Amino acid sequence: MRPYNFTEIENRWQNTWRERGVFTAKVEPGRPKYYVLEMFPYPSGKLHMGHVRNYSIGDVVARTRRAMGFNVLYPMGWDAFGLPAENAAIKAHVHPAEWTYSNIRQMRGQLKALGYSYDWDREIATCHPEYFRWEQKIFQEMIDRDLAYRKSSFVNWCHTCQTVLANEQVENGTCWRCGETVVQRELVQWFLRITAYAQSLLDDLSKLEGGWPEKVLTMQRNWIGRSEGARVRFPLVRPVGDVHEIEVFTTRPDTLWGVTFMSLAAEHPLALKLAAGGGREAEVTAFVQKVRNEDRTRRTSDDFEKEGCFTGAYVTNPVNGRQVPVY
Repeated sequence: MRPYNFTEIENRWQNTWRERGVFTAKVEPGRPKYYVLEMFPYPSGKLHMGHVRNYSIGDVVARTRRAMGFNVLYPMGWDAFGLPAENAAIKAHVHPAEWTYSNIRQMRGQLKALGYSYDWDREIATCHPEYFRWEQKIFQEMIDRDLAYRKSSFVNWCHTCQTVLANEQVENGTCWRCGETVVQRELVQWFLRITAYAQSLLDDLSKLEGGWPEKVLTMQRNWIGRSEGARVRFPLVRPVGDVHEIEVFTTRPDTLWGVTFMSLAAEHPLALKLAAGGGREAEVTAFVQKVRNEDRTRRTSDDFEKEGCFTGAYVTNPVNGRQVPVY
């Protein structure tokens, strides 16, 4: 039996696909269109099995749709912007551009060797001005429409990478990239007013009923998080500066008569102010710092044991006049 020569056979077919433009998306009126897009890889220099798994799934989808008669657009790009690339380049003692483009060349070669059916004519990199100028344009339009705004907020901060991390990028209290301990840091951040679209997003979920699993639809509704209820103001027994009350939101105002305490998140700007001058400042500060550095996702899980620390402050229940402690 003739041995299977992987290198010779795969190279021959991959060259044939490239020469014939088999995977190049063309304008073909009348054919149904299908768009396949995966998360762009960060150009670290080497693919790992996680890349192979995810991109194999996308390639199967793209090839299947082509076989079904769809005109498939299946591009590839590189998430090549930001401090991670700069820090990696500094560590390697090379210019960030040289580091980034060298890694892209290496990884592009690996993806092509795997035989994925990308339309390489549409390759992009997020560090190209031709690409990010459109991101800047969209962001400017969001500012003009009051959909982007700035405010102070606590974030996951990696000192080594000098960057903010998403909750999903914090693994057991450390940075997923470098292993540095992640701390909470208060920074002025940009936010997008996605709540402006909450109702339209909820309404359009009905279009997916019957096609998407109900479990997924429920997850989406919970993520959007629109709730109907009431805002209730609890006067502070001892005002703090110009703050005389704490406003809360509840979907069950009928339970206000049974309120026995109030709890503030450790990130709440009033948490430390309420303890100031009340003899409990050191205890509250230590507790707040401890909680802020805990995994945010784990903190909200149902099986996570909740802790609290009395701030020394009281508020007045507006429905029965009773004083309740603030934790």
